[in-house]
Amino acid sequence: MPKEAAFPRSSRAGNSRGLLWLAAALWLLPSEALAQKNSPDIPVVSTVTAIQNARIVPSPGQVIESGTVVFRDGVITAVGRRVDIPYDAHVIDGGDSLSVYAGFIDALSHVGIPEPRNQGQPESVPDRSNPPFERAGITPEASARTALDPEDDAVEAMRHAGFTTALVAPRGRMLPGQATLALLAGTDASEMILQGAEPMFFQFEGAQGVYPGTPMGVMSKFRQLYREADRRRKLEAMYSEDPSGLSKPPFDPVHEAFFPVIAGNRSVAIWADDVLEIHRAMTLQEELGFSMMLFGLEGGFDTLSNVAASGVPVALTLDLPDKPRWAAKVEADSLQQILDAYDDETRTATFRDVEAEQRNLESRQLWSRARYVGMAAAYHDAGVPFAFASMGVDAKDIHANLREMIGEGLSSDAALAALTTNAASMLGLSDRMGAIRTGMMANLVVTHGSLFNEDTKITMTFVNGHMFEAPASTGRTGSNSPSDR
Repeated sequence: MPKEAAFPRSSRAGNSRGLLWLAAALWLLPSEALAQKNSPDIPVVSTVTAIQNARIVPSPGQVIESGTVVFRDGVITAVGRRVDIPYDAHVIDGGDSLSVYAGFIDALSHVGIPEPRNQGQPESVPDRSNPPFERAGITPEASARTALDPEDDAVEAMRHAGFTTALVAPRGRMLPGQATLALLAGTDASEMILQGAEPMFFQFEGAQGVYPGTPMGVMSKFRQLYREADRRRKLEAMYSEDPSGLSKPPFDPVHEAFFPVIAGNRSVAIWADDVLEIHRAMTLQEELGFSMMLFGLEGGFDTLSNVAASGVPVALTLDLPDKPRWAAKVEADSLQQILDAYDDETRTATFRDVEAEQRNLESRQLWSRARYVGMAAAYHDAGVPFAFASMGVDAKDIHANLREMIGEGLSSDAALAALTTNAASMLGLSDRMGAIRTGMMANLVVTHGSLFNEDTKITMTFVNGHMFEAPASTGRTGSNSPSDR
């Protein structure tokens, strides 16, 4: 028989007891002692995060001054003043200086869709009055899903501005395709995509050098496409019911894309910049009867009553006209005095009175811009719920523009609602996001200070429970670039 190992029995027993004590001690240590946080080479020990001792704003108008929110695997599991924190949670202490808000929702954007480069001149066609659909900017069968790029710089910039979700529209002209809901995080497009509304995106942007090249041509073309699609849809229904004696209807992807719109299963998301485009959009909707959502409305103050009466879902642009250069050198109080003194009926007595004419023009510039800045407040005061859309706006300008809107009468709660609850409702996401409640997706914005204060900083953003810390160089809220376009 082989000899027993040359260790005394007592020593082996002592080693066993020592190992048991060591195992127990390691088990009692916090998980952070066993694995270095944020190390890419070490698996994540826990998917639970707790933010404690923070000011929590579950939804506009509701505040928990010092509370805790806990989320696991991307879902909020508890929120309140007294919350049990799981033993395996990664704890972030607010230190009574952090505030937590629901992640912002961008109602319409090109974020995640890189702008094409080196487009060059559009190709010539034999008949400019009847070009191929793609040449005319008509590809409603396309989807933003296929173009999403999580590496697009705008994704990170918007995330640092507090946005966690967006309705992303494809780039193009009149009918570039279907928009898609996307989380602003993921290693590939499939991780970004959210199931939900995918409206057909339409804008009054004509084709270059071919029909339809004008707004009226765009309207005519949309009517033609819609009515032809309706005819084809009826033929397909007849063929499906009884194909005997009937030729098989030809398949056309452009007209087929209109079928769910005609059936009322898909909305048309229309970007309308000014009063004429808003009017044209509403005219098309009234004539054809499709479901519509309106976005942009940069000059929407002149159509407020019509929009309110229509009941159409609305998302206002986050863009604002640039301030006049001369105004940058004038103190805010003096600018207000100029604005208060403005009289639209003022006329200079003589062409020699150049100074008076200049003052009048400056006053008109300020008055005109004030209407744009005050539009969100006007819509809120009229009882029109609205979201915000960032299409065409630099991420770094968003929070400054929001503060200007608040300065012109929009309440902080109304601004927050437009970024969260209203946007979630408009896009059919209220069961998943837009508020901090148990069972909701862990899309959160954490700030150092109250959200709309000028010196407030966004310190971190959570998308589906994944934390993204703001860069060390990030300054005030929204001071992140690059552009969304």
